[in-house]
Amino acid sequence: MKDLLLIGIVSVLGAGALFGVFKNMKPGFGPQNIRAIGIVLVATFAAMLGVKDPGALTAAMGILGAIAGYLFGVKDPTRTPKAGSPSVNG
Repeated sequence: MKDLLLIGIVSVLGAGALFGVFKNMKPGFGPQNIRAIGIVLVATFAAMLGVKDPGALTAAMGILGAIAGYLFGVKDPTRTPKAGSPSVNG
């Protein structure tokens, strides 16, 4: 019963954070908006999994970490590197 209450509290906090993201973002679904929504969702789900079963947290956190890594690593296709800036390819 206590776990269910904690999951409910985490869900409400996550929904509030998601509402705040939707309220403050610009119209449309650009890369930055998708990234912000994804990060809030990943953080909420990770917190819910941590409350539900701390013993089975490792695998779930690995999957959620991979999703978060993808979201943080997504590049904005409209941005181009400036001349003279360091390049990854050398």
